[in-house]
Amino acid sequence: MTAWNKWQKAKQLLKCITGISTVALLLFVCFSLPAHAAGNTGRIYGQLLDGSNKNAPVVGEHVTLQMAQGDNARDVSSAITDARGSFSFANLATGKSISYAVYSRYQGAQYTSVIISLDTKPAQQLNLTVYQATKSTANIAIVRATILLHKPDAQKGIIPVSELFIFRNLESHTYVGSFAASNGKPNALRFSLPHTASKVSLGKGFEGYNAIQVDTGFASDAAVPPGDSQFAFTFDMPYSASEYDFDYTAVYPTVLLTFLAPPQIQASSDILSSQGPITSGQQTYNLLQAKALLAGKEVHVQLAGLPTPSLVPDAPASTTSNPGMPWLVIVLLIMAAILSITGVIYRSVRRQTASLSKKPAGKTRTKQPVQVQRQQKAAPVKQGNKTGTSEQALLQELLELDKTYEAGKIKKAVYQERRTKLKAQLRALMSEKVTP
Repeated sequence: MTAWNKWQKAKQLLKCITGISTVALLLFVCFSLPAHAAGNTGRIYGQLLDGSNKNAPVVGEHVTLQMAQGDNARDVSSAITDARGSFSFANLATGKSISYAVYSRYQGAQYTSVIISLDTKPAQQLNLTVYQATKSTANIAIVRATILLHKPDAQKGIIPVSELFIFRNLESHTYVGSFAASNGKPNALRFSLPHTASKVSLGKGFEGYNAIQVDTGFASDAAVPPGDSQFAFTFDMPYSASEYDFDYTAVYPTVLLTFLAPPQIQASSDILSSQGPITSGQQTYNLLQAKALLAGKEVHVQLAGLPTPSLVPDAPASTTSNPGMPWLVIVLLIMAAILSITGVIYRSVRRQTASLSKKPAGKTRTKQPVQVQRQQKAAPVKQGNKTGTSEQALLQELLELDKTYEAGKIKKAVYQERRTKLKAQLRALMSEKVTP
């Protein structure tokens, strides 16, 4: 082969190699860049607003973006709000299985936005409202407190208990407690526990916060923003005989206290009145209730008919029931059951109230139950021009007003005017209370 032929052959081979490289480069660009662009075109932007100051922008605060996919959630980015309180997160994945939320910790309280997905709308605005902090609990009350006893475990000598509280903050500021002692107790959100309670597990409302033991109960630095907030926890209640005195203290003014016990447990109380059995989700409970409890009120429920605890040592932890089910799932199921039962009770109370309101007004003086009379003597209510006004009635009226507004039945101006008047009445009433 001549030198010229060798040169021509080498030239053709080089040309072929160059062509293959070009094709490979094009394939790489086609399969990498478009995929990257299509999967990361999402953007979330918004403002951090001060709800205590007419939604004024909050400047220079950290906002964190959290991404969730399946059972996993993680923080993916953070930003600092600018002079207009604005923040923005770009180049976000838009898959159908991916969701996002933003949160910020402001003056000791954590605020989280609603959860959104970017699969149908890649760019979305997501504002987050925070509130100024206050250390006062003067305008905090419990709308509903639910105590649910589960079936006793005679082998271990315990009764699992779940409690759910719905707090209402009538202020435009968030109550933020701390563990700093005041009058011998921390100025933090406090909860009562029966005297033998153990293995407390905190659930809804306590995420991101801490708790410490206080007397026989516990305190948490969890925050209570304006409006309604839910707090839930579970614990074990050891017992050693067929009878047990369940003790509870209403730490805050309580509109409605509900106590639920399995049918095999006989429950009675001087404060709570029996409402008979109630069924929810194929489960039957004996229902006891009390209304309008003032802060500091002690409640005792006598439990009888408990199965005698076995005199055998506790089973190892590995042999406990439902070993494969995560504790979080159990807590969520319990909370769902409590919410379902509470809904049934609430609808029953509303039906009773409606039926009473329809009775003729001819007989204005009716004999009240002894239970209510005793409560009125212990905590007299200041009488108005026509009828007495109680904290429970005012809080219930606020609840109905909020629901009416949310349903779009009244205008915003009318809603705000009525709500302001009700809050003023409630503050005045609560300030007149005399601690015994």
